[in-house]
Amino acid sequence: MIQFESVSKVYGSRVFALNSVSLKIVRSDFILVTGSSGAGKSTLLKLIYGDIKPTHGSVLVSGQAVEDLSGRKLAYLRRQLGVVFQDFKLLWDRTVLENVALPVIIWNTKDVDPYYMAEKVMKDFDLWKYKDLYPYQLSGGEQQKVAICRALVGDPWILVADEPTGNLDPLASTEIFDIFKEASKRGRTVVVATHNERSISMHSGRIVRLEKGRLTD
Repeated sequence: MIQFESVSKVYGSRVFALNSVSLKIVRSDFILVTGSSGAGKSTLLKLIYGDIKPTHGSVLVSGQAVEDLSGRKLAYLRRQLGVVFQDFKLLWDRTVLENVALPVIIWNTKDVDPYYMAEKVMKDFDLWKYKDLYPYQLSGGEQQKVAICRALVGDPWILVADEPTGNLDPLASTEIFDIFKEASKRGRTVVVATHNERSISMHSGRIVRLEKGRLTD
C-alpha cells in the first residue's frame, strides 16, 4: 500500500505544491493522477519514490515512512519501484539492451545476470530486435517502451509514470497505456500522472484529481 497522511509540500516559504493531501493506494491499483500544469502531480510522484521529502505529514510505502529513509534503506525501497519519465531519460551512448539492464548493473547484485533480466522483459515488449540499436535510432513510442522496460527490469511492484505520453502521438499513447493496464493486471500498482484528456476519458479505473495542490474529489 501507498499512503499519504495529511501531506503538504512547500517550496520556499509560501508555495504549496501539495496541501494536506491524504490518499490510499492499494496493491494492483491503476490510478491516474490528473490536473493542470502546476497542480502538484509531479510532486506527488516524487514523494512516492523519495526524490523529495514532505514539509508536513508522512508518505508510507509498504508501511515505511519514505521521508525517514536514507542510504541503503532508501536504495532498497527504490528497487521496489519503477519510474518512467516524459523525456525518457535514456542514455544515448548506450544500446537499448544496455539501457534496460542499467538498473540491475547499478544494484550490483551478484546472483543475477542483468542482461538476462533485460532480455526477458524486452522480449515481453517485442523490443529484443532493437537490442543493438541506440535510442536515437528509435521512434518516440519505441523509446518510451524501452524506458518502461528499464523501469520493469527489476520486477518492481510499483510502477510510477510522470506524463509518459506527453511527447507521443495518439497511437503510441494508446500503446503505452495498454502496457500500464497489463502491468496492473499482473499485480503491480500503477500510478500515472497525466493531463492527456483522451487517456483520461478511456480509463475505467480510479482517477485522482489535483487542483492547486489539493485533492478535488
